[in-house]
Amino acid sequence: MNNRRFYYKVLAPFASLMVAGATQAAEVDTSIIDQALNLIEQQNEAAVASQENVTRLSNSASTLFEEFKLENDNLEAMLVLNAGLRKQISVQEENIATLQQSITDVAVVTQEMPLLMTKMLASIEQFVELDLPFQQEERRARLQFARDAIDSPDVSVAEKFRQILVLYQTENNYGRTHETYPTTLNVEGVDRDVDILRVGRIALLYQTKDRTLTGAWDKAAGAWVTLDPVEYRTAVQRAISVSSGLVSPSILEIPIVAPESAQ
Repeated sequence: MNNRRFYYKVLAPFASLMVAGATQAAEVDTSIIDQALNLIEQQNEAAVASQENVTRLSNSASTLFEEFKLENDNLEAMLVLNAGLRKQISVQEENIATLQQSITDVAVVTQEMPLLMTKMLASIEQFVELDLPFQQEERRARLQFARDAIDSPDVSVAEKFRQILVLYQTENNYGRTHETYPTTLNVEGVDRDVDILRVGRIALLYQTKDRTLTGAWDKAAGAWVTLDPVEYRTAVQRAISVSSGLVSPSILEIPIVAPESAQ
């Protein structure tokens, strides 16, 4: 009986201690749990922040990659453009070199042009004087016009040279054409009204208005000679009519100088 009491007496304080210990343990565990919850919440917040950083960095990386692709495409386009521009620059440099050479050549030609034109004009003047004596007043007037242009300071070099070329071209065309025109000619010491027939530069003939006299220019003698009226009057008269357009074209029967053998 006494032992049981002792047990109860001992057990009671021990139980009190257990209750007190349990109470203290409960208080301690709640604090730890709160700390753990706070830690977990902090870790979650850190994880969310980390995820946001990862997302932001991922988006930034995607943006940078897109920008890189765009800049890389622009770079390729610029490289192609630069290659084309380099080719154009190379061609332009060649053109510049050609133009510079042309300018140099023009300067040389410009210096030599006056002497050349003077020689050309002198040659054509000599040619006209030695040629068949047709349209002499007109041809001499054309020569004088060209000479006045050469001597004029108000006429450009290009225009002066053009006048010389026109003169040469006109004289050259006489060799491929024919014409008939009226004029006054001294025949056997008497001025007579005649019709002149020129056929290229192979024949120069005349016939008086009354058809009584027919003649031709003798280049070797440098003078007009009278032709046999019986043999040539009708033929020359018809040739003048054909050249004037009065009758239809036909074969002309006219006296010409026999060709000479080349030396």
